[in-house]
Amino acid sequence: MKGLESFGFDELLSAAFRAEIEGIIVPFIYINHLIQNKKAVNRPKDQVDVIYLERIKKILEEQSSQDNQPDF
Repeated sequence: MKGLESFGFDELLSAAFRAEIEGIIVPFIYINHLIQNKKAVNRPKDQVDVIYLERIKKILEEQSSQDNQPDF
C-alpha cells in the first residue's frame, strides 16, 4: 500500500483491529496506518478522509485516557 511500503504484510496484520462480524473475524487496518496511506495517496477524497480519521483518532485517544483515570 502506498505510504506503507516499509511495513510487511504480517506487521500490518498484527497491528490491525479485529472485529467479529456474523461469526467471522475481520481485520481492519490500524487507524495510524490508514491515515498514513491516505496522506500518501493524497486524492481529494483521501484528504477529506484524513480530516475525519484524525478526528476519530482524537476521540479514541481521549476515551482511552479517560479509561485509564483512577476512580475517586
